[in-house]
Amino acid sequence: MAATSSTLSFPVINMEKLQTEEKPAAMEVIRDACENWGFFEVERLTKAHYTSCREPKFQEFAARTLEAGEKGADVKDVDWESTFFVRHLPASNIADLPDLDDHYRQVMKQFASEVQKLSEKLLELLCENLGLEPGYLKQAFAGSNGPTFGTKVSAYPPCPRPDLVNGLRAHTDAGGIILLFQDDQVSGLQLLKDGEWVDVPPVRHAIVVNIGDQLEVITNGRYKSVMHQVLTRPDGNRMSIASFYNPGADAVIFPAPALVAAADADEERAEAAYPRFVFEDYMNLYVRHKFEAKEPRFEAMKSAIATA
Repeated sequence: MAATSSTLSFPVINMEKLQTEEKPAAMEVIRDACENWGFFEVERLTKAHYTSCREPKFQEFAARTLEAGEKGADVKDVDWESTFFVRHLPASNIADLPDLDDHYRQVMKQFASEVQKLSEKLLELLCENLGLEPGYLKQAFAGSNGPTFGTKVSAYPPCPRPDLVNGLRAHTDAGGIILLFQDDQVSGLQLLKDGEWVDVPPVRHAIVVNIGDQLEVITNGRYKSVMHQVLTRPDGNRMSIASFYNPGADAVIFPAPALVAAADADEERAEAAYPRFVFEDYMNLYVRHKFEAKEPRFEAMKSAIATA
């Protein structure tokens, strides 16, 4: 669906606060990731997999959606995407996914291992930038079984009626840190900044790093999760490979005490701006309200604690 937008010179690393002396180190991490390990092979295999295995089913969905929309039905709650999800941690499901050949599975496993390392390096950079002790964020995500980590593989095929349907409806991400490898030829991703939708142009050798709701809570609002969406286009098949490094299901999420104290240094009694909750409880709420504003979700978690 059409949206008013502008195009900015977009940072390769989309971390609004990470603009200090840590940025060169982060940029080097990103450059190494793009140049020296498996993304390009994953990209090639993903595009081939869509064409051979997923495109026919999507075309059936597309025909039904367009027919309904052109007859006046409301299709705004539909996403124009073909997607599957690979869970890596705490237990991989890649062996159970149909239609993936052995080579694709092996490349995806190697890719996931490197993305996990990169995610943890970036969390360490965030700790340094926030003044948190080393390893704080990784430990906050750990729970009893380690983090949850997975990759969403998406295709956004051409849509002859982009006025009817979005590629992916506007939302914030529920989890921790998200590393997005997006198509370097076809645009469509937008972020909401200062009330305006901003285009994220396709850039080769670039990773868009997004902050999820849990990091907003842990940083007591120093970092904010960002509303984003994907527009449909009449031409070009946009590919997206997004890896989500999230807390473990039973991880207890709450603002870091050091950041609460820093935010309220002039107050007699420091108070956290966000509630304390179990990540799985937040996810149970999120799946029902994903395409809505995040603030009511935070308030609902506060209310759940108050009435417990």
